[in-house]
Amino acid sequence: MENLKGRGSQINTANRFLAHHFVADEDELFYDEDFPKPKVKTQYFAENAKKVVNFIDSPDMYGVRYVNPYQGCEHGCIYCYARNSHEYWGFSAGLDFESKIMVKKNAPELVEKAFQSKNWEGFPISLSGNTDCYQPAEKEFRLTRRILEICLKYRNPVGILTKNALVLRDSDIIEKLASMNLIHVFVSITT
Repeated sequence: MENLKGRGSQINTANRFLAHHFVADEDELFYDEDFPKPKVKTQYFAENAKKVVNFIDSPDMYGVRYVNPYQGCEHGCIYCYARNSHEYWGFSAGLDFESKIMVKKNAPELVEKAFQSKNWEGFPISLSGNTDCYQPAEKEFRLTRRILEICLKYRNPVGILTKNALVLRDSDIIEKLASMNLIHVFVSITT
Protein backbone atom coordinates (compact mmCIF):
# COMPACT_ATOMS: atom_id res chain seq x y z
CA MET A 1 0.00 0.00 0.00
CA GLU A 2 1.32 3.45 -0.97
CA ASN A 3 1.86 5.96 1.85
CA LEU A 4 -0.38 9.01 2.10
CA LYS A 5 1.95 11.95 1.53
CA GLY A 6 2.01 14.40 4.39
CA ARG A 7 0.07 12.23 6.79
CA GLY A 8 1.52 10.72 9.94
CA SER A 9 -1.20 8.11 10.17
CA GLN A 10 -2.03 5.92 7.22
CA ILE A 11 -5.27 4.46 8.59
CA ASN A 12 -8.29 5.35 10.67
CA THR A 13 -8.07 3.42 13.90
CA ALA A 14 -11.20 2.19 15.66
CA ASN A 15 -12.86 4.67 18.02
CA ARG A 16 -13.25 3.01 21.42
CA PHE A 17 -16.31 5.12 22.24
CA LEU A 18 -18.41 4.11 19.24
CA ALA A 19 -20.63 1.03 19.31
CA HIS A 20 -20.17 0.35 15.58
CA HIS A 21 -17.01 0.37 13.53
CA PHE A 22 -17.06 0.16 9.75
CA VAL A 23 -14.14 -1.06 7.67
CA ALA A 24 -13.65 -1.26 3.92
CA ASP A 25 -14.09 -4.59 2.20
CA GLU A 26 -10.81 -6.24 1.34
CA ASP A 27 -11.51 -5.62 -2.36
CA GLU A 28 -11.67 -1.87 -1.67
CA LEU A 29 -8.11 -1.86 -0.36
CA PHE A 30 -6.65 -2.48 -3.82
CA TYR A 31 -6.53 0.39 -6.26
CA ASP A 32 -5.44 0.63 -9.86
CA GLU A 33 -5.27 3.35 -12.51
CA ASP A 34 -9.00 3.09 -13.23
CA PHE A 35 -9.83 3.46 -9.53
CA PRO A 36 -7.03 5.47 -7.89
CA LYS A 37 -6.64 5.63 -4.16
CA PRO A 38 -8.65 8.55 -2.80
CA LYS A 39 -6.73 11.55 -1.51
CA VAL A 40 -7.36 12.60 2.08
CA LYS A 41 -8.53 16.23 2.16
CA THR A 42 -8.62 18.25 5.32
CA GLN A 43 -12.10 19.22 6.49
CA TYR A 44 -12.86 22.00 8.96
CA PHE A 45 -15.77 21.83 11.38
CA ALA A 46 -16.87 24.98 13.20
CA GLU A 47 -17.37 24.52 16.90
CA ASN A 48 -19.15 27.02 19.10
CA ALA A 49 -17.12 26.35 22.23
CA LYS A 50 -18.52 27.04 25.69
CA LYS A 51 -15.05 27.67 27.13
CA VAL A 52 -11.49 27.50 25.87
CA VAL A 53 -9.43 28.45 28.91
CA ASN A 54 -8.75 25.17 30.67
CA PHE A 55 -7.07 24.74 34.04
CA ILE A 56 -4.89 21.70 34.58
CA ASP A 57 -4.74 20.81 38.27
CA SER A 58 -1.20 19.51 38.49
CA PRO A 59 1.44 20.48 41.07
CA ASP A 60 4.17 20.77 38.42
CA MET A 61 2.10 23.11 36.19
CA TYR A 62 0.22 25.11 38.81
CA GLY A 63 -1.37 28.29 37.55
CA VAL A 64 -1.07 27.62 33.82
CA ARG A 65 -4.22 27.82 31.77
CA TYR A 66 -4.31 26.08 28.40
CA VAL A 67 -6.04 27.42 25.29
CA ASN A 68 -6.48 25.28 22.19
CA PRO A 69 -8.17 27.12 19.32
CA TYR A 70 -8.15 23.91 17.26
CA GLN A 71 -9.01 20.29 18.05
CA GLY A 72 -7.13 17.86 15.86
CA CYS A 73 -3.90 18.81 14.11
CA GLU A 74 -2.92 18.85 10.46
CA HIS A 75 0.74 18.32 11.33
CA GLY A 76 -0.24 14.71 11.97
CA CYS A 77 2.78 13.77 14.09
CA ILE A 78 2.45 10.05 14.65
CA TYR A 79 3.81 10.40 18.20
CA CYS A 80 1.29 13.09 19.25
CA TYR A 81 -0.25 12.45 22.67
CA ALA A 82 -3.37 14.46 21.72
CA ARG A 83 -4.60 11.96 19.13
CA ASN A 84 -6.84 10.04 21.55
CA SER A 85 -8.71 13.21 22.53
CA HIS A 86 -10.22 13.27 19.02
CA GLU A 87 -12.22 10.15 19.85
CA TYR A 88 -14.43 12.19 22.21
CA TRP A 89 -15.76 13.94 19.09
CA GLY A 90 -16.66 10.65 17.41
CA PHE A 91 -13.60 10.73 15.16
CA SER A 92 -10.65 8.36 15.06
CA ALA A 93 -7.22 9.01 16.53
CA GLY A 94 -5.77 8.05 13.13
CA LEU A 95 -6.40 9.92 9.88
CA ASP A 96 -9.41 11.76 11.33
CA PHE A 97 -7.18 13.47 13.91
CA GLU A 98 -5.12 15.10 11.17
CA SER A 99 -7.79 15.61 8.52
CA LYS A 100 -10.95 16.55 10.48
CA ILE A 101 -10.14 19.70 12.40
CA MET A 102 -12.53 21.32 14.86
CA VAL A 103 -12.19 25.12 14.67
CA LYS A 104 -13.23 27.01 17.79
CA LYS A 105 -14.11 30.21 15.96
CA ASN A 106 -15.22 31.97 19.14
CA ALA A 107 -11.98 31.17 21.01
CA PRO A 108 -10.66 34.77 21.02
CA GLU A 109 -13.94 36.10 22.41
CA LEU A 110 -13.94 33.42 25.12
CA VAL A 111 -10.35 34.29 26.10
CA GLU A 112 -11.32 37.95 26.39
CA LYS A 113 -14.40 37.03 28.44
CA ALA A 114 -12.16 35.03 30.82
CA PHE A 115 -9.77 38.01 31.17
CA GLN A 116 -12.72 40.29 32.00
CA SER A 117 -13.99 37.99 34.75
CA LYS A 118 -13.60 39.31 38.30
CA ASN A 119 -12.09 35.90 39.18
CA TRP A 120 -9.28 36.15 36.61
CA GLU A 121 -5.95 36.27 38.45
CA GLY A 122 -3.65 37.07 35.53
CA PHE A 123 -2.25 33.57 35.27
CA PRO A 124 -0.28 32.82 32.11
CA ILE A 125 -2.09 31.05 29.31
CA SER A 126 -0.39 28.47 27.14
CA LEU A 127 -1.33 28.15 23.49
CA SER A 128 -0.88 24.62 22.11
CA GLY A 129 -1.41 22.65 25.27
CA ASN A 130 -2.99 19.92 23.16
CA THR A 131 -2.57 20.73 19.46
CA ASP A 132 -0.38 23.19 17.54
CA CYS A 133 -1.91 26.66 17.47
CA TYR A 134 0.06 27.42 14.28
CA GLN A 135 -1.06 24.39 12.28
CA PRO A 136 -2.02 25.09 8.65
CA ALA A 137 -5.62 25.99 9.62
CA GLU A 138 -4.25 29.11 11.33
CA LYS A 139 -3.42 30.64 7.92
CA GLU A 140 -7.13 30.82 7.17
CA PHE A 141 -8.75 31.32 10.58
CA ARG A 142 -6.15 33.51 12.37
CA LEU A 143 -7.46 32.55 15.83
CA THR A 144 -4.00 32.43 17.42
CA ARG A 145 -3.17 35.90 16.17
CA ARG A 146 -6.42 37.28 17.59
CA ILE A 147 -5.73 35.59 20.96
CA LEU A 148 -2.24 37.15 21.04
CA GLU A 149 -3.79 40.57 20.35
CA ILE A 150 -6.11 40.05 23.34
CA CYS A 151 -3.17 39.00 25.54
CA LEU A 152 -1.43 42.22 24.53
CA LYS A 153 -4.54 44.31 25.20
CA TYR A 154 -4.90 42.87 28.73
CA ARG A 155 -1.14 42.52 29.37
CA ASN A 156 -1.64 38.84 30.15
CA PRO A 157 1.36 36.47 29.99
CA VAL A 158 1.25 33.83 27.25
CA GLY A 159 3.36 30.92 26.09
CA ILE A 160 3.43 29.34 22.64
CA LEU A 161 4.63 25.88 21.61
CA THR A 162 4.78 25.24 17.87
CA LYS A 163 6.68 23.48 15.13
CA ASN A 164 5.40 25.77 12.38
CA ALA A 165 7.28 28.74 10.91
CA LEU A 166 3.90 30.52 10.66
CA VAL A 167 4.69 31.85 14.14
CA LEU A 168 6.90 34.41 12.35
CA ARG A 169 3.79 35.97 10.80
CA ASP A 170 2.88 37.28 14.26
CA SER A 171 6.32 38.62 15.14
CA ASP A 172 4.91 42.16 15.41
CA ILE A 173 2.65 41.17 18.31
CA ILE A 174 5.25 38.80 19.80
CA GLU A 175 7.83 41.62 19.87
CA LYS A 176 5.42 43.92 21.74
CA LEU A 177 4.63 41.19 24.28
CA ALA A 178 8.34 40.38 24.63
CA SER A 179 9.18 44.04 25.35
CA MET A 180 6.93 43.70 28.42
CA ASN A 181 8.32 40.26 29.32
CA LEU A 182 4.89 38.69 28.73
CA ILE A 183 5.68 35.89 26.26
CA HIS A 184 7.72 32.74 25.81
CA VAL A 185 7.89 31.00 22.44
CA PHE A 186 9.04 27.38 22.26
CA VAL A 187 9.78 25.72 18.94
CA SER A 188 9.72 21.96 18.56
CA ILE A 189 12.15 20.60 15.97
CA THR A 190 11.52 17.06 14.80
CA THR A 191 14.59 15.13 13.71
